[in-house]
Amino acid sequence: MEVIIFKERGERIKLDDYEKELVGFAHEISYYLRKSGASPEQAKDISQDILVKMLESDIVLPFEKMRAWMYRAAIRLYIDYYRRDKKYLDILQRDFFHEANDLKFETPDYLPLHQAIEKLSDRFRIVLDLYYFQDLSVKEIAKVLHVSVSKVKVDLMRGRQELRKILEKEGYCYEDF
Repeated sequence: MEVIIFKERGERIKLDDYEKELVGFAHEISYYLRKSGASPEQAKDISQDILVKMLESDIVLPFEKMRAWMYRAAIRLYIDYYRRDKKYLDILQRDFFHEANDLKFETPDYLPLHQAIEKLSDRFRIVLDLYYFQDLSVKEIAKVLHVSVSKVKVDLMRGRQELRKILEKEGYCYEDF
């Protein structure tokens, strides 16, 4: 089986046997990380980082140990990413998602809107808050919440629909706000 990698400009690169084995291990690692809970993008990034590290390093390992080393390095890198993301999410929740930072509306006209937003599920309330009140883009929200951009868009749409239903049930018009 001949492994060929395409560069950005459409050029082909032929790999020697050593590089083919490393690419095969990188594919295995990516699959393993996805099964372990990593997102497909994160699994691909980690396996590529490990592959590049292995190709650029001067480490000469026996073939039998190369695969184990790559797995161990990938798992450590995944744990580092997880810890960093968890710490980032903890900081966001501690500093932004608590009662003290809830948006307080200055005029009584917004009280029904505030009450309607409070009735939404956390999933919709957080996305609407980040988008409208924290001025984050859809891509930024996806990164913060560790979900896809399309999921954020769907949650925004469904959150708006739920908000509209709640406001209309209370006798208000969505456009009044």
